Amino acid sequence: MFSNSAKYYDELYSALGKDYLAEVKKTRLFIQKHKKSTGDSLLDAACGTGIHAGYLNRYYQVEGLDIDSKMLSIARKKHPGIRFTKGDMISFDLSRQFHIVTCLFSSIGYVRTKTNLRKAIKTMSNHLLPGGVLLVEPWFTPEQWNPGRVFTLQVDKPDLKIIRMSHSGQRGKKSIINFQYLVGTPNGITHSSEQHVLGLFTHEEYLDAFHSAGLKVTHDKKGLAGRGLYIGREKS
Repeated sequence: MFSNSAKYYDELYSALGKDYLAEVKKTRLFIQKHKKSTGDSLLDAACGTGIHAGYLNRYYQVEGLDIDSKMLSIARKKHPGIRFTKGDMISFDLSRQFHIVTCLFSSIGYVRTKTNLRKAIKTMSNHLLPGGVLLVEPWFTPEQWNPGRVFTLQVDKPDLKIIRMSHSGQRGKKSIINFQYLVGTPNGITHSSEQHVLGLFTHEEYLDAFHSAGLKVTHDKKGLAGRGLYIGREKS
């Protein structure tokens, strides 16, 4: 997925102004409100380069999981004290459970289909200890998606210049984002491209996935950064 951009991922979202620390502080409040277990083990599914995991590790015993080897390599270098495992959020099996499972920054969209959404929520719920809590930050719904949007992002540092241009499209219930990168370093200028495909799920489909996993679900419309948040707990 991030085959060409993984090594610049942190720089790009820093330039975008994404406030991971503020999001983690909000995450803690949701955990404190909804978690009924007393432990603090946490699995960050689809952890990417481990920025959320690094901040969460200040408060919890964190592990990370991601399908992208390049992203995991970066996460391991930044946070050698955190255990990171390669795995698909649809079907991973760590043979252990956690008090908290998170899936943030809309990574859930990468499961692409409603069937895979249900599988992923079930897989994550299977890794919850009794009284634990599952937090999932959704991708856009079909109504929220805006095909035809063109967006540019720029990194401007002394030895690193990046221009990322993206175009948003749609195919059925999948969002298509085509990225073009121009990267300038002292070694020269390179050009690369990536295509990302994410499922556009309705609010009802998210609720259905949690209910199918046997979880009671609460939806916070704002969530961590305006995209909302689904909080799953065992049904009492």
